[in-house]
Amino acid sequence: MSKFGDNIFTQFDGTNIPENFNFPSIEIEDIDKAVFDLFDKQIAFEIEEKGSARKVPVIFAAGERFALTRRKNAIRDKNNALILPLISILRGEIDVSASQHNYGTAISYPDQPGYYIKKRLSKKDRKYQNLINKQQLKNQDNVAQKSSFIDDSLIYPGQDVLPDRIASRKNKGNNSLFSKKNIDLSNDMSDNIFEIIEVPYPKFMSIKYEVVFWCQYMQQANQMLQTVFRKYQGQGHEIAVKTIAGYELVAFFSKTFSLDSNFSDFTNEERMVKYAFGITIPGYMINPKSMKGIPNQLKSYISAPVVDFGYKTANNKIVLRDKNPIKEKDQNLNKNVLSDLNNINEVKDKIRGHTSEEIEFYEVNPFSKEKKVQFSKILGKNKRTGESIISPLIIKDIEKQNE
Repeated sequence: MSKFGDNIFTQFDGTNIPENFNFPSIEIEDIDKAVFDLFDKQIAFEIEEKGSARKVPVIFAAGERFALTRRKNAIRDKNNALILPLISILRGEIDVSASQHNYGTAISYPDQPGYYIKKRLSKKDRKYQNLINKQQLKNQDNVAQKSSFIDDSLIYPGQDVLPDRIASRKNKGNNSLFSKKNIDLSNDMSDNIFEIIEVPYPKFMSIKYEVVFWCQYMQQANQMLQTVFRKYQGQGHEIAVKTIAGYELVAFFSKTFSLDSNFSDFTNEERMVKYAFGITIPGYMINPKSMKGIPNQLKSYISAPVVDFGYKTANNKIVLRDKNPIKEKDQNLNKNVLSDLNNINEVKDKIRGHTSEEIEFYEVNPFSKEKKVQFSKILGKNKRTGESIISPLIIKDIEKQNE
């Protein structure tokens, strides 16, 4: 049963897309191009014709050419001349089940939502390094150091900061009284803020293709078949293929190559030899970019969280009030009438200088001397950010501890 306020805050919903980072995608069209390049470039079929070698053209059958591959008629050009020899490729069934055309998948049911593919320094790390001053620099105004504090209080290492200086109470190299003798130029990644980029889990699929060798002579068919057999890798009937983006897949060839010809027709048509076989490629889809209306699939997360424990003081009682009038049945539903409404962004983000607590104080009627309880928002002050708020309801930070 859902409770009031559930599903309001969406911390990672489209707000953490990595900047200046591109991850290559693989889709169905990329696998089609990889199969086309397998026969057009990787194997590179050539036949001997009139004493010279000629490259065999490859087409990806679709539309009218798809219909021609279903008949015994060979493909002709605009002058009605046969385009032979020729290799035609037709995409067939796509299996997205766990069997994947009996080849299976690496992991059918993932336990994790995605893969972490990149770990790099966050753009916030530079400011963080200025605060901790890992090298213990003493003569730079843009790094935190103990000399930036004005020792006018009992709080170590100080409370107020000199103008145009940076200071921090984090007990790192910044609060050291001594500087390092030698600056360390090694790649020290022991205390940094990292950005971790994640890509969604791949969607596995297996695609079948029907390939047809069109020839006029049996000698041409023999040359093309032997070229395929020679390219087999390993003990099985498979060849490794690679997409344009660099993803490696394996093309599994069928064990039989069926023959179809018109030798027995004894007609005036030009002779035609056709060998047909199948290819199965277990593939996957990662980070698709051609689909309209789908947001960027990459997400980034920031490491090195800092827990801040603060100590505050105030002259009056600090309270937390429940401002939800419909959470309890006995709440007064009219208490927020004529009050300002807050949208979701105002609820999620605090106004600078304000906190979620309130101060309870008494307001005295100057005529009747009657005291009435009032609640006021708390205004804070932070000299590090240049704020100075004058109010009797100010609370004051007296100490901070960071872990």
